[in-house]
Amino acid sequence: MSKYLAFNEVVFKDREMLVQALEDIGCQNVKAGTDLPMGRYFAEQREQNQTADVVIPRHSIGNSFGDIGFVRTDAGLAPVLDEYDEPRVLGGQFVARLRAAYNERAVQKVAARVRGTIHRAVTGNVTKIKVRF
Repeated sequence: MSKYLAFNEVVFKDREMLVQALEDIGCQNVKAGTDLPMGRYFAEQREQNQTADVVIPRHSIGNSFGDIGFVRTDAGLAPVLDEYDEPRVLGGQFVARLRAAYNERAVQKVAARVRGTIHRAVTGNVTKIKVRF
């Protein structure tokens, strides 16, 4: 039996932007709502009744053991996924790639609001993004 892992240190404040970022990294059939049930592979987990506000169904992006969900916390929406899926989803880079896509969306939103332009500078593995207006 596996368990769900909660990433409370990673939160996304804007649900609409989160759904868009999920689509950017290849997630399809993303469901958004309130207290949506999360499906699981193991029967023992079904009794736990895990719910989330955003759900990515099983087999959508390499998650074969359970749905990936985002639960509402005081800080925002935090990801929850099965411990067996964590190393499989996007080669273990799910959270990192989602954060990058979400941050890219946030920069685009700021640039549009201030009518600025986006400038990127890549140094090694670090990408710095500036908005000039």
